[in-house]
Amino acid sequence: MATQVSIVKCLTYDETEVLKVLRRSIDLIGGIHSFIKKGDRVLLKPNLLSAKSPEKAVTTHPSVVKGVVQIVQEAGGIPFLGDSPGIESAKKVAEKAGIKEVTDSLGCPIVEFNRSVLPPEKKGKVFKNIEIDQSVLEADVIINLPKWKTHAQMFLTLGVKNLFGCIPGPSKALWHLKAGEDPKLFAQMLVDIYQLIQPTLTILDGITGMEGNGPGSGDPIPLGLILASKDALGVDQIVCDLLGLPRDSLMTNRVAFERGLGENDVVTVGERVGDVKITNFKFPTPYRIDWYLPGFIKKTVKSAMSAKPVIEKEICKLCNQCVEICPPKALKEKNKGLVFDYGKCIRCFCCQEICPEGAITIEPGWALKIYSQIRSTKS
Repeated sequence: MATQVSIVKCLTYDETEVLKVLRRSIDLIGGIHSFIKKGDRVLLKPNLLSAKSPEKAVTTHPSVVKGVVQIVQEAGGIPFLGDSPGIESAKKVAEKAGIKEVTDSLGCPIVEFNRSVLPPEKKGKVFKNIEIDQSVLEADVIINLPKWKTHAQMFLTLGVKNLFGCIPGPSKALWHLKAGEDPKLFAQMLVDIYQLIQPTLTILDGITGMEGNGPGSGDPIPLGLILASKDALGVDQIVCDLLGLPRDSLMTNRVAFERGLGENDVVTVGERVGDVKITNFKFPTPYRIDWYLPGFIKKTVKSAMSAKPVIEKEICKLCNQCVEICPPKALKEKNKGLVFDYGKCIRCFCCQEICPEGAITIEPGWALKIYSQIRSTKS
């Protein structure tokens, strides 16, 4: 049976309108009672990347969170919200993002993802020992609430990528070290997590998304859409359709297809893709060109074929959050500024994700610049 993905227009974060659109989005794919039974403990997993205000489009919008909490409670579910931000606690990030006020008002607790456990029965296909938070295993239902954003390393961060936040903070840095330098290997890990967790319902906040230098410092862009599905992978595929991209241009999709998951088995309900396509969307700088060259040649031309993070010194306030989060410790303070050791840098772009000032940008090597120019000319 084909996976259904609902597409519903929503042009505002007005709480009444968002609630109405959320109801329709869920009704189109079977209704909330097909996902939640009375008494179910329901985990809401938003995107709480960093402590930014809602208008920055970094986090799932509080109006979306509020609407989902209300719908869960009406169905008899017991909601709680959790995530593992890059810096600071989930509660502090949720407070800045306007979410804590919403959850407090509705009696929905926020839990910190700080209890790593190895799922007792399921194992990843490529990575066999992925530890996720205990709260995920304790939930009867998991509702995945990603934000539509660009991502320097993975191109887009949507339904599948949002589940990376189910790994408690310190462990995420280790996974970046294990898999972060190779985008396909990192995508293998993300798809492993997706298959381990298998969220019950995914609702994508695409009312205002982020383009450009995402996922933490890009530009908000009005998209006017909410997508919903029982399958996060299906949502990610339809976003590619909406952006006019081949579905396998998103590496997590490509990895999933290679595993026999999801390809050509997704249909839309609600709005038709052709009627709500997104044009003039600014994509992030490509991470690298993988030409499958011999290792000794790759090492020689790595800087030409890959992008690298660069500090905008006039913007940087030396908060050192990037230094703290860098998995390979490739950043250090020198002469009243920060400098990269590009020999150590694995191009995971955690520094760029977490920078509160948007002071870290992605600079392509010369070969990558040529490739981007050719690609834009062809398109």
